[in-house]
Amino acid sequence: MFLNFNYTSTIEQYLDLFDKTKCEVKYIHGKLDDENNPIIFGYGDESNEYFEKIENVNDNELTKHLKSFSYLTTNNYKELFNFLYQGSFRVYVLGHSLGLSDRLLLNHIFEHERFEMVKLYYYQVNNQENDFFFKTQELSRHFKLNSKHKMRTSVFPFSKSKPLTIYKP
Repeated sequence: MFLNFNYTSTIEQYLDLFDKTKCEVKYIHGKLDDENNPIIFGYGDESNEYFEKIENVNDNELTKHLKSFSYLTTNNYKELFNFLYQGSFRVYVLGHSLGLSDRLLLNHIFEHERFEMVKLYYYQVNNQENDFFFKTQELSRHFKLNSKHKMRTSVFPFSKSKPLTIYKP
């Protein structure tokens, strides 16, 4: 399964590299020009200490742009978790910032009992600089405090990781 956080179909250009009969793309935040999969904007970190305070204000306008409610407009979220329970899985991160706007969803993926490992594809800035270390810092925020060891043991090391490359058909 390709879990696409982008609204565009760019990922579909890469599917030729895989057995298409075994590939499935889930546009978790919706897809451009698809009325059956509307675009989801908003924030997804209900684990933030302020979330409960916002909910307790009892004003639906304050929670209107939280992703949790928009996920219920399609089956994408449920189908993702059905997939995760089918067997062990690995995560390959290509182009996602791993920022806090998807914290709860990413936390559930990385803390899932069937999660095995994560491979980060990094951006090579120049011959000396890349964002691998930055990505590991962002990734760590999606693991609970008592799971930091799991994070350190599940990340492919830099020596076995690769920079993102430009797709050339």
